[in-house]
Amino acid sequence: MESPLDQALHKLKVDVLHMMHLAQDAVKKAVASLLEHDPAMARDVIDADREINDFECRVDSESLKILALHHPVAKDLRFIVGSMRMLVNIERLGDEAVNIAERVLVLTTETRLPIHDNLRQLADLALELLAASISCYMDLDDAGALRVIEQNAAALELNVRIFREVTTEMIRESRPVERAVQQSFVAHSLKRVCDQCANIAESTIFIRRAVDYKHKCSPLPGPA
Repeated sequence: MESPLDQALHKLKVDVLHMMHLAQDAVKKAVASLLEHDPAMARDVIDADREINDFECRVDSESLKILALHHPVAKDLRFIVGSMRMLVNIERLGDEAVNIAERVLVLTTETRLPIHDNLRQLADLALELLAASISCYMDLDDAGALRVIEQNAAALELNVRIFREVTTEMIRESRPVERAVQQSFVAHSLKRVCDQCANIAESTIFIRRAVDYKHKCSPLPGPA
């Protein structure tokens, strides 16, 4: 039979996963609005962000109650602290989805033009890392979390490549400057989505191994 603490920890995990899926849906919809040139979908992303913000406040409050009522230690304490760290990253995923949606609203006021291939690739990578980071937390998979962190380097490379492309485009011709600028901002937001996924992965490693992996300055010990 589960103890009251076990029940509270299970509920916390379910709530964090639910919030992750809300953020994942927001990013997916923001990317779809970009690729489909759909301002209505972009507005839906902006309107739905309040739910993610409210959820963060509620889960954070519940986490503090668990700490106060149950005085958890060791693995249980790490799970709560690591999950609370993730709340900020998940909320920021929602913010980046809103940032992308706002750029889409600007882009859709102009004639539809092709999206840079590298931007599509960065969007695919961001969605892939987001799904992987959720899976890592659900299974407390530290090996998978390390892969997310390692793949995040590819996002930086793509972001730099996109910036160079749009800069060249702006120099070559003045007409598409606004489009190039907006796509550059979208690329930055997608890169930040990947960064938040890496942060979530770092918290998963903290929960699983009791290691702060933020600065990656020491090898991982065996499972705690």
